[in-house]
Amino acid sequence: MTEEKIKFLNNIIKPWEILNNQLSFPFSINTSVSDFTNNAAHLSVIKHFPENSRNLKPKDLTSESESYKIISDLADSLKHGKLSDEGRQCSLFAGSMFERNSDGQVRFLRNTVNINHATYGQCDFLETSRESALFVASKIDFRSDWNPQIINNTGPFSNKIHVHASISNQVAWQGMTMQFVEFLPDGNYKKVDLNSTIEFKLTVDNNLPIPK
Repeated sequence: MTEEKIKFLNNIIKPWEILNNQLSFPFSINTSVSDFTNNAAHLSVIKHFPENSRNLKPKDLTSESESYKIISDLADSLKHGKLSDEGRQCSLFAGSMFERNSDGQVRFLRNTVNINHATYGQCDFLETSRESALFVASKIDFRSDWNPQIINNTGPFSNKIHVHASISNQVAWQGMTMQFVEFLPDGNYKKVDLNSTIEFKLTVDNNLPIPK
């Protein structure tokens, strides 16, 4: 196996799978700063892989893949802060996603890291980085059986939500963002209102700073 392929496995595929797994647990994630957003930020290195390995300029590839363009804009936003082209500006934020059924009951699906893009709006980081990674793999002729599947939890619906805020994945907790979705026949989902009464329980590690 070439060094290029080893780097793609180590720097792109492995971190993506680790983040995918981490987001599948019902943690209450601080919206702006956590290990989850930090790990996603590191994955924006996807932008530079074609250039470093095949001397393919990112600006020449962004017209071929919307997901790669978004990841490229994210990488530049994270590195440089405010960009001269305001339409490319991005930021990351985290939240928790719950599926709602027709009876108004819910179940935890997964946590999410989202990209807030000035032009494309809110994008799911796992979905966008997956498509971008597959695009890059095709450009550098990386052939494998990698078939990335985003983990969505299953289980019974109920009228209760229980999440836990842990010091293991964030240094402080200031609040969380929740979104509720309903799956469509094609397997995609749409955001919906809760429109029901749910019992919410948050447990917190004793040593995790929270606002008074």
